[in-house]
Amino acid sequence: MINVSTIRNIVRAKFVKPDITIRDQAAIAGASPSATFRLNKRCNKLNIDHMLLEQLNNQEVFEALLYTRQRESNKREPDYNEALQELSKARGKRKSRTVLYLEYRAIDTATALSKTQYFRKLNKVMKRVKIVMKQHHSAGETMFIDYAGTKVFYMVNGEKVWVKVFVAVLGASKIMFAFATEGEKTVHWVEGMTRAFKYFGGCTEAVMMDNAKALVSAPGLVANLVDNVRLWGEHYGCLIDTCRVGHPQDKSLVELGVKFIKQRVLVPMLDMTFFDLDEINQHISREVEKLNDECFQGFDLSRRNLFEQNERGALRPLPTSPYEMVTDRQIKRVKPDYHFEYDKHEYSVPHALAGEQLDIVVTHNEIDVYHQNRFVCKHQLSHLKGSATTVPEHMSAEHLADFSSCDKEANIKWAEEIGKPVTAIVNHWYSQTNNPTSRPIAKRCKALMKLVAKRGDGVVNKACEYALQNDMDKPNEIELIISAHNEEGGFENLPSRVESHGNIRGRDYYGDNYDS
Repeated sequence: MINVSTIRNIVRAKFVKPDITIRDQAAIAGASPSATFRLNKRCNKLNIDHMLLEQLNNQEVFEALLYTRQRESNKREPDYNEALQELSKARGKRKSRTVLYLEYRAIDTATALSKTQYFRKLNKVMKRVKIVMKQHHSAGETMFIDYAGTKVFYMVNGEKVWVKVFVAVLGASKIMFAFATEGEKTVHWVEGMTRAFKYFGGCTEAVMMDNAKALVSAPGLVANLVDNVRLWGEHYGCLIDTCRVGHPQDKSLVELGVKFIKQRVLVPMLDMTFFDLDEINQHISREVEKLNDECFQGFDLSRRNLFEQNERGALRPLPTSPYEMVTDRQIKRVKPDYHFEYDKHEYSVPHALAGEQLDIVVTHNEIDVYHQNRFVCKHQLSHLKGSATTVPEHMSAEHLADFSSCDKEANIKWAEEIGKPVTAIVNHWYSQTNNPTSRPIAKRCKALMKLVAKRGDGVVNKACEYALQNDMDKPNEIELIISAHNEEGGFENLPSRVESHGNIRGRDYYGDNYDS
């Protein structure tokens, strides 16, 4: 059949050269002489010239010159509005097209279209209505995520263990990532997103996902996300967006990516045998790499090429540490000693927060502390029941000074600066306890410090030396030795200890009757 552009060329050739022959006119227009003759005859009959033809669109030209005699039909047109309203309902709650046709036909069989004509016209209307908007994605803007419907499996003791496959696609380059997980819970979504960002080498501005219950607590224009997904987005500094409920086309890129990976990777895997999850993921990784390196149909560019050229440099840098799943969240009140208790272990906070309420976020290894939505501090999670973790920076100046006086290393370091006898006395004291922050020993060290400040390093060193030789290691005994040395005119004038030997029975032999 002759097309509309050829019709226009025939009429235009006649308009430009009125005296041209049919054969020359056909040669100019690229048509056959017979078709040119019939068209000229039709134009003369209908009084259609070049000027009128230019005012008509292609459909009007087609109808005017080729279908001027249309047979009148007594067939009824379907009620398209009613059909569209019905087909717009959710699946499972709407009538099928066959039922709509039976209802249409039941009204009047004689005027009803055939089933084929009814479906053709209805489909044509539906295609005009169901138009979609072209989505444009900037480099580094969006990562689309979803789970594939097709599962794969590995064998354990002769039984199949089925696993799900997470898929992520970047918006601009369409580069893909896939990773198999044991399930489709929140922890698996978070692990998939974390691994995807690590694979891409950076973070996108946004992540587009569906409204799965593991991700969203309440869907909407701006959905309420579950805590771990919201905190994951805050950790990586990206926006979390969801598609409209029942509109998976909002994330069509990952839908196509899932379909591509399913056909090329997952379905062939059903004929293979794997023995653990790591083996599955190694195979998926290799196969997806091949897909990313394949050129687009009709182009000399692959997903990998577009990613390296345009998108890798546009990604934001990854945080220094990966996100850790939140296992617990609680509100705690700070005790007067500026500690709060979690799982029978106490953790310190700045002393100014004593009596305040805190929001604590617990992960597998850490506790993050917030006050009025502001980060306060972080603690390593401890499993020592009945104990406490205290950060010196959280103490008041008075408490910090007292705490510092109980530091074993600081006290020994001070003693080493004074002299060997003083060091020997301090080490002897700390040998009597397993607690490096022992308060009784710290008090003895403090008393010895005061004695050094009052009497001087040399005198106290000699007094400690005498004390060690005569089993007099208490601070008041050392002070007594110093007083006696003043009265006797020197340490050399003080009585020396008499060494015991086998012929002397002593206190242990006589027991309670030693003094009698």
